[in-house]
Amino acid sequence: MKKLLYSSLAIAAMAVSCQEAELENNDAANNGEVFRIEVPISETKTVYTPPKKVTWATGDEITVIVNGTDANKFTNSEGDYFETTEFIPEAGTEYIYHAFYPYSSFVKSIDEAGKTDTWISVPSTASASQNGLNSTAHVQGVLYGDGTATGTDAPVIDMKHLTALLKIDVTNNYSEAITLRSITVSTNAAGQYLSGRFDVNLNDGTLTPNSEQVDRCVSSSTLGISDGILEAGATASFYLSTTEFTVPVGSTLTISAESDKGTAEDVRTYQQEMAFAAGTVNNTTFSFENPEQTIEKLTVADFLAKDVDANTYYELTGTISNISDTEYGNFDLVDETGSVYVYGLTASKVASNDKSFSTLGLREGDILTLYGTRAAYKGDPQVGGPAYYISHVAVPYCDVTPSTLSVDAAEGTTTFAIESNESWEITSSNTSYTVSPASGEGDKEITVTYPANETDEAITVTFTVKSESGEKTVTLTQTSASATTKELLNEDFAELTEGGNTASTGEGSPATATWGGNDNFPTTDRAYSAGGAVKLGASSKIGSITSKELTVPANSILSVSFDVKGWSSVEGDIEVTFNGETHAVEYTSTMSGSFENKTTTFNVSTETVSSVTIGTTAKRAYIDNVIISYSK
Repeated sequence: MKKLLYSSLAIAAMAVSCQEAELENNDAANNGEVFRIEVPISETKTVYTPPKKVTWATGDEITVIVNGTDANKFTNSEGDYFETTEFIPEAGTEYIYHAFYPYSSFVKSIDEAGKTDTWISVPSTASASQNGLNSTAHVQGVLYGDGTATGTDAPVIDMKHLTALLKIDVTNNYSEAITLRSITVSTNAAGQYLSGRFDVNLNDGTLTPNSEQVDRCVSSSTLGISDGILEAGATASFYLSTTEFTVPVGSTLTISAESDKGTAEDVRTYQQEMAFAAGTVNNTTFSFENPEQTIEKLTVADFLAKDVDANTYYELTGTISNISDTEYGNFDLVDETGSVYVYGLTASKVASNDKSFSTLGLREGDILTLYGTRAAYKGDPQVGGPAYYISHVAVPYCDVTPSTLSVDAAEGTTTFAIESNESWEITSSNTSYTVSPASGEGDKEITVTYPANETDEAITVTFTVKSESGEKTVTLTQTSASATTKELLNEDFAELTEGGNTASTGEGSPATATWGGNDNFPTTDRAYSAGGAVKLGASSKIGSITSKELTVPANSILSVSFDVKGWSSVEGDIEVTFNGETHAVEYTSTMSGSFENKTTTFNVSTETVSSVTIGTTAKRAYIDNVIISYSK
């Protein structure tokens, strides 16, 4: 019997997405007469990949609870949204709505007096197709806990997932196809239940084992797979729903898998508490390996003591540091015993680097487990293979882009973006300058609304974004009513007709000869003509362009606007430097897409004569339509 081997399971909140919906409460005078639950269109309810939203389908069934007591089965007949006249509130009457999807998850209300608790059922077994999840195991609740229906205003509710998802990427490293039949996750942690019947608090969506039916709660959950045929070398993703649970220090978590090659299990004892949180996606990878292949777990120090061997893989766990290449995945891996350079990381085991690193969503500070070989380059040790991903624990983060905003004196709106895997809230240093939303979780675009500045002085407002990982600030500067704007430089690179900016090779690729600059940008470093744009940087080096000297008067705001897009992946930020001050500008577009317009501003207190440098922080990017101006 061939033995099945696979990796460790790391439980961590990989991504969180708050999903929104609206209830429209309109009386006859407003020609409404319907109660409506609507969610933006997306691809699926069952593969939980933020920022995708839920899509309702005709025939979907939910349980709607009115004021905590009356439960009603509701079948969708409208496609992308639920609509009915059954739950129309009377104007001036308080109505509190809750709902559960799927309908089969709802058991019954058990606390009618307090209107806070309801039973739901998280099934201990679920069947799934090879690349999707059976929706009956994917419980989400609609939570709306305050407000009075007036007959004219539509209250806002949140779609909140009450269960967590484990995403398991399975790779077949046999030379022949295998049939995967089931995957089971279980824990020996006392009082930690993965499935069964639970009380749900309707105010916050938390689950606790039902005191009357603890015997129905179990510490395992199984995904039965009916068509899990994996060809040799293929990888498939499977999704398993469980309730929220914790693996304390010293307790174990077990994954077992059954296939036509036999049954195997991987038992992990954790040395730190691991939380499997509701509303999160938790990712792990394991492989079915040939029996002669064994994977030894090593510290970095023990790994460095090994001889160079391109055929033997080792398991390493450490913290990601100093990511130097986001296309191929080059970085340092650090543990308590030392540090080693990883020369390329891929999503699965491949013969040569397939540039899949960017699909893993890894960041500096994440705790990563990988498989790799002991390699060396010019005598310096490194992890080779290329190494491939097993699992990771995501470091909490909450970033803002951009960190500075510049607006005119007239009233209006502007935006900044939050990228986060945790909850956050925003405060303003000036109550007349507001943000929406002011709190949330996950990635979100924030709208800033500001009044007119009718004074002769510029106004500066600070927005503080607070999360568990710390604070980030966004500074908005609004010009005065008497401000003037003057353009100092406008460059569209129309003269750079050679090459293109849509491909890395062949037609549409940049010119190979460097560009020496022009009157606006007389100084360049690794700059190339790219079909009406300029490419900065090369495959292993950064690049930049530096403007002519510009005179900026005192008490003014210098604005640098430009269009940008990356290489086949975003390899790093763009840095804009003026008079020794450098701003990092993030962007998301790549060469296959459209340019993004970005603006960064500098506050100039005294008259300054200096140039502006625009450069990459890691290899390549395209720049176009640079406009430099100041307002005073």
